[in-house]
Amino acid sequence: MHSRTLYGAAKMTIGMALLSLLNLVCGGDARCQTPGPPAPNPKELHGGIEVSLRSVRAIVLRVPTDPAGDNVPKILNSDQLNPLTPFPKDEKPTPEYIRDLAQTVQKLSEKLQRESRVPPNQIHLLGLSDLAGQTRDDLAREVQNIIGREIMFLDAKGETELNIAGNIPRQYQFEGKRYDNRSISLLLDISATNVRGGYQQLRLTSRNRAEYDYVTWDIPINGPLRAEYAQNPGLMMRKKVYLVGNIVWALTALLYPQNQGDYAPLTFEDINSFYYRAMTDPEALLNPDLSKIRDENARKEARKGREAIKAIYTPRTLAAGAEALKNAATELNLADKQLIFARNSNWARLVNFVRLQLEQ
Repeated sequence: MHSRTLYGAAKMTIGMALLSLLNLVCGGDARCQTPGPPAPNPKELHGGIEVSLRSVRAIVLRVPTDPAGDNVPKILNSDQLNPLTPFPKDEKPTPEYIRDLAQTVQKLSEKLQRESRVPPNQIHLLGLSDLAGQTRDDLAREVQNIIGREIMFLDAKGETELNIAGNIPRQYQFEGKRYDNRSISLLLDISATNVRGGYQQLRLTSRNRAEYDYVTWDIPINGPLRAEYAQNPGLMMRKKVYLVGNIVWALTALLYPQNQGDYAPLTFEDINSFYYRAMTDPEALLNPDLSKIRDENARKEARKGREAIKAIYTPRTLAAGAEALKNAATELNLADKQLIFARNSNWARLVNFVRLQLEQ
């Protein structure tokens, strides 16, 4: 009996020693789990909210504050909400609709603060060019009253400039050397109604400093595209064209669902093929076979993209968009250009806007 008591006391002593060791090694967590990644520094968290006439989008960015780093923004999260009030059929926003749009901005602002811990003074508001005239003034007043913040509004030219800076990489690499990419590239944003585009060119300031300047245009899809091409040296001479817009996204996601890189190469033949299939069998085009994509995550992303496109386009509107894309590509003589789809273009404008606010 005495020996068993000593044996039990020894076991207890050893057990307490092991428990103390676990506490030291695991910081008091007896499960000794691998600690998760550290929470981002609040100073590195920034939010951007982009307001258009029909929807509100938001992103959460982490921008490193390391003075020795490149401080490239990284998207941590994104979201989109539409006003609950139906958009007026006469396309003239009512006071109720504008108030609902402002409240949607408030909801996303509060969500960024609550779920992503973005400080309120690090959330930046951007209004797009479809908010104009009295609608813009009324929305600015509603947002100021509800959340006490100002919106910076862009015109069409400002939107195009942000798209250019956000989607065209500054440099490209060839045979181990880096070259200026923006001096040989331009951007085209093609929709069913118009073609916006532009490029950057270097110019000398009065102090003999080189800096980028913008050349932009906004032409109706049935407007003088061929005349613009003939008169614009950038359109004629620049060989690399970055394409953005929903219809180009649809083309890439439906023809090449397996290609999910940030920049996807396209050809003039792809545009013709997309047009032909949209005109002859749009249902099949809207439902590409994803079974050949072996990677499960890639297949899920392709399926998500396919369903998002089907939520935007009907067979009829897809055919109309494909026709507009083909006409624009023909009129602007894109057959001899290097075509590139910028996949993250839907967020690039907002990311670049937030980055510019931080540089001020």
